[in-house]
Amino acid sequence: MERKKPNLKAVAARLGVSTATVSNAFNRPSQLSKALRERVLNECKELGYTGPSITARSLRTGKTGIIGVLLADSLAHSFTDSVATKFLSGISRTLDDSHVNMLLLPSNRENYQSTQVETIPDSFIVYGKPVDSGVIDLITRQHKPVVSVDFSLPDVPSINIDNIKASYEIAKHAIHSSEDNVLILALRLEPSTSLALTNLDNLYSIEESVSRCRFEGYKQALCGNGIELDFENIWQIHDLDEGILKTMLRGALTGPKPIDVLLCMSDKIALAALEVVRETNVTVRIVGFDDIPQAEEQGLTTIRQPIEDKGRIAAKIALGQLPYESIQLDTKLIIRSSS
Repeated sequence: MERKKPNLKAVAARLGVSTATVSNAFNRPSQLSKALRERVLNECKELGYTGPSITARSLRTGKTGIIGVLLADSLAHSFTDSVATKFLSGISRTLDDSHVNMLLLPSNRENYQSTQVETIPDSFIVYGKPVDSGVIDLITRQHKPVVSVDFSLPDVPSINIDNIKASYEIAKHAIHSSEDNVLILALRLEPSTSLALTNLDNLYSIEESVSRCRFEGYKQALCGNGIELDFENIWQIHDLDEGILKTMLRGALTGPKPIDVLLCMSDKIALAALEVVRETNVTVRIVGFDDIPQAEEQGLTTIRQPIEDKGRIAAKIALGQLPYESIQLDTKLIIRSSS
């Protein structure tokens, strides 16, 4: 017969300590001496007790000690993306310091149907607007604190940079004359996943999309140089396989009309383009955005943004350690050999 798992009260009685002492050993170690905490944890291990129930603690205190983090992209994509992992690192360091846990939430509404996982966190951090906007509704319905990052929600503090200004600055640097043939390698600009845009009527708004903000900055730089925007020179390559992207770039860069400038909305895209340029030995000015570690290694001109700080600050707001208000962080143009 399987032995019944002991509860908090029974464990405390067995150890001859208060229930608060056992709870603190798991959740607030700073409240106990190192020796007492180690004794409690070792004896709990012998008894098969793994800690206070989250459900019970939630009923008692109204708190679970969990912050929900919703990523706009799939978890599989996010864990292979240098920017997303750096952002998560900033959150993790802050939550570790506060002995609070992180729950990664799915970006697809279907994943919530039988779990009600959105009811668990004490507050939420939303990194980028999910394509499935219904997930946002599920979260805001909880009436708990929400912090948005890289987009805006009504009555919710946001952590942002000035994407329009930064992208204008880097495009202005890369474009030298009105004769330049400029190709924009964009992240998703509209709900469709098609590579090419047929018009500008269905773009995301500036408030909900970093890509749209960067696109506006590029447009301003093109206009300032007297260059007319051509739909054929705008590619949406969010989620596009890197191998397919490189094949397409080889065709574009070796075509009859030379490309002078590649404006890339992320370093990941720009680094793939750099590889193609070195293979084909063509001359083109390439700029990225983010300043991930590989950018410096490859000599990529880019915009440095404080990615880890975004995660750290968002976590502190979600924990109530910073005022519940929006913050705009600074960026810096980093000029290297690619431009």
